Order: sequence, then C-alpha cells, then structure tokens
Amino acid sequence: MIPNFLYIGTSKAGSTWIYNLLNHHPDIYLAPGKGLYFFDGHFQRGWSWYLSHFQAAGDRKVIGEISHSYLFSPEACARIFDSNPEMRLMACVREPVERSFSAYLDGVKNGQIHTGFEEALRDVPSLVDRGRYATHLRRYVERFGRQNIHVAVFDELGSDPRSFAARLFAFLEVEPIELSPRLTGKIMPAARPRSRRLVKLAKGMSRVAKRLGQRRLRGRIKRSRLIRNLLYRQFTHEDRPTMEPQTRRMLQERFREEVYGLDALIGTDCATLWDYR
Repeated sequence: MIPNFLYIGTSKAGSTWIYNLLNHHPDIYLAPGKGLYFFDGHFQRGWSWYLSHFQAAGDRKVIGEISHSYLFSPEACARIFDSNPEMRLMACVREPVERSFSAYLDGVKNGQIHTGFEEALRDVPSLVDRGRYATHLRRYVERFGRQNIHVAVFDELGSDPRSFAARLFAFLEVEPIELSPRLTGKIMPAARPRSRRLVKLAKGMSRVAKRLGQRRLRGRIKRSRLIRNLLYRQFTHEDRPTMEPQTRRMLQERFREEVYGLDALIGTDCATLWDYR
C-alpha cells in the first residue's frame, strides 16, 4: 500500500482539523496519528517501516499521511519526488505573523518555550522560517508542478469550512461528505498547562507509545478533548501572552516579500486578504 497523498505543511494552520476530516472519509486512509516524519526525520528506518503504517489501507482510493515539517525540508522534497513524482500534495498557509505567534503559544503550552514572544523569535528560528511560504513551496512546484499541489488558505477554514473541505475533496477526486458537528468547532485553541510536571509526564508516555508502535492509540489520546482539558486550560483575556505592536510591524516587513512571492507562485491574493498592500 503506497501513499499517493501527503499534507506537507504548515503547522498551526488547521492540520489537526484536516486530519480529522480526511480520516472520516470512507475512500481515504491516513496513517494512524499525525506526524510520521519519514521523509525528513526517519528516512533511515527504510521503506518497510514506512509502508507498514499503510497496511490496513485496503482498496481506499487515497492513501496518505500528515507531516507538517516536509514543506521546510529540501531533503524531504527530493525524497518524496523520488518515491512518487505524481504524489498529490497539500499545503495550508496562514497569515505568517499570526502563525508565528500561534506556534509560540503552542511552545508555551507544551513547556518548550519559557520566554516572551520577542525573546523566542531570537531563540527559535522556526517561528519565522515556517512562514516563508514562497521560498519553501517553490521547490515543490518546480519538482511536482502546480497541478499536483493543493494550496489552501487557513482563513477559509475559519470562515467556511464546508467550502474548504469541498475544494480538498475535489483535488483528491473523492466524493464530498457531510461535515460532522465536531468538525465545525475549533479543534485546538491556545492553552496553558495546568501542571508542567503532568504535561511532561504525559509527553514522556506519548514518546513511549510511539516507540512501541502504538501510533493509533497515541493519536486518539492526543486528539481527545477530555485529555486536553485535563492537561491544559484555555488562556483567559487577562493571562494570554500578547505581541508588541512594533514586533508585529517588524514581522510583517520581514514577511512582505514572501507573501507577494506566494501570490505570484500560486495565484492567490493573500497580500490583499492579509492586508499586506
């Protein structure tokens, strides 16, 4: 069972929602849990290990996985092309300043970042690099062609999830399905740990489950709202971290060329949508 579809990025742009949507479709099989990271992080494990995650695919029309770091890896791009030059790819882009800040909040939530946003921008390069959509998408367009890449915009997921889903199903050439109630709400809102020690323990148990091959169980636990509510609480208006106005302006200037480059490459009008004009 060889994959013919990959979600390649970015993070903090609805990938959990997309996973739940596709996993619900009868003609689509996704590897259990998000994040195999084979083409960039685990390529040395070999094809037998990778393909073992798709053995239960049966006769599904679409077989794939979601690993949102592939977009930023030149090695992953080359390896994916070598494995299947006709691979269908999906990327979802989000206004890069908001994506950067959302990734920062996620790092705070998971105990990976302990500083303010401005300090984190200096210490965590991926907060900025993963918003350089034009730079990273260009290598995929050059190899796979524009027709094999579906680029969605996160804003549409928030404003019209049914249209967002319909466009993706059309790209994958499968029949549209009705969205379940759980797909019409926010999946993973920003939150902070109730107990850093408890979150650290949970993360350790998750890594053990991953090593033992329990990806399906691990994925269900990670997506469980009950577990998330036990580990985290949503930020209130009073304790939610904020971004300084001058920081936002600085980041917009850094991303401006990338946003215009994305529009030229893909045919979007994100410069207008995200108010970069």
